[in-house]
Amino acid sequence: MSDPLTFPDRFLWGAATAAHQVEGNNTTSDWWEWETDPAPQARVAEPSGIACDHFHRYRDDIALLADTGLNTYRFSVEWARIEPRPGEFDREALQHYADMVATCVDHGVTPMVTLQHFTLPAWVTHAGSWTNPDFPGLFARYTRHVMERLDNGVPYISTINEPGNMITRGYLGTFPTPPFVANLDAFDAAAAGLNAAHRAARDVIRELSPGAKVGMSHAIQDWHADAGGTPVMEWARELHEDRYFAETAEDDFVGVQTYTRLDVNAPRIIRPVSAALLRSRRLTQSLVLPVLRHQAAAVAPGEGVPADGARRTLMGYRWAPAAIEATSRRVAKLFPGKEIVITEHGVATNDDAERIEYLREGLRAVHRLISDGLPITGYVHWSLLDNWEWWDGYRPTYGLIAVDRTTQERSVKPSARWYGAVAKANRVSA
Repeated sequence: MSDPLTFPDRFLWGAATAAHQVEGNNTTSDWWEWETDPAPQARVAEPSGIACDHFHRYRDDIALLADTGLNTYRFSVEWARIEPRPGEFDREALQHYADMVATCVDHGVTPMVTLQHFTLPAWVTHAGSWTNPDFPGLFARYTRHVMERLDNGVPYISTINEPGNMITRGYLGTFPTPPFVANLDAFDAAAAGLNAAHRAARDVIRELSPGAKVGMSHAIQDWHADAGGTPVMEWARELHEDRYFAETAEDDFVGVQTYTRLDVNAPRIIRPVSAALLRSRRLTQSLVLPVLRHQAAAVAPGEGVPADGARRTLMGYRWAPAAIEATSRRVAKLFPGKEIVITEHGVATNDDAERIEYLREGLRAVHRLISDGLPITGYVHWSLLDNWEWWDGYRPTYGLIAVDRTTQERSVKPSARWYGAVAKANRVSA
């Protein structure tokens, strides 16, 4: 039998949640407005409602996380609760998140805080969201209020979660989400606004909490393309990832989040045609984006083995736990020596044995990276709880802990015990 794979001392072993997906009743957010709209602009499986009632049950949930053996909790604070109306800051909401940080510390758990995870206050979206020239200042003001209340208690701050996913979906319409725009010019403005907001928030964090490490958490795909598909792959990767890496050089760490691999294949003969189309903004807007939106809409979540023979998750993603290796290597090559934290990695499945399999394969890949000298300091599993999964509702289950939708009772899964044992031993089987 091979020796177990040992991880570095003080390695961060964690699990993650996002406020809107677990807290419940986030009534002043733009997503809540969408979910409860009687004539919504796009499909949503079901409203988030009370979610996991984590807003009231966070103490017990953090205790469960610590009891399993994990030492890190990544969670987000909710701007819509903290500033429900312009310039009106809710002291109780701010204290709530300070109490969450304190609860983590009391349990020996490292808090890792995200300032913005997909949702915005409804008033911010109504005022133009990421394309509003005032947005960076508004985000910096919000960040200042949060950081003043957290009082240097958080060693890792992620300003924005998955900027590429959020902006491509909200402004190109691949999976329509607030603010429901599908326009390349608006996309460019939103991406620029997001980068400016990140810079502004980073400055505030470094002013008020100079000991904290600040970065963004990026959704990065393991892209594969043949000769015919390469122009489209490079174009999509620039929109989804590279556009936001421009800011990463000045960050303290990079959050890497990978769930699958994406294959972009096409006959070699169409390579010059697709390259020419993508050089024209007018043709890209009128021809390419509608095709991509149609293809995205045709991807139905499912599990098992579909007609193409590929193993899939409940989200319809290709089974690829080791994809985290390729994406982390790409980041390390782009930013040599910069700290990397795997801020999300997990699988939607109803078979908990599959979750253990996914974790094991993913952790072996992470160990290979560390063995090769990559500065990876932590692994955070998505997610802690079976939560509301955005437009897919409660059907996809990612959690280490099950949540009864009627009683809110928590049930720790075998995968949580397995993962906690790995964390406590700081090693995984070879």
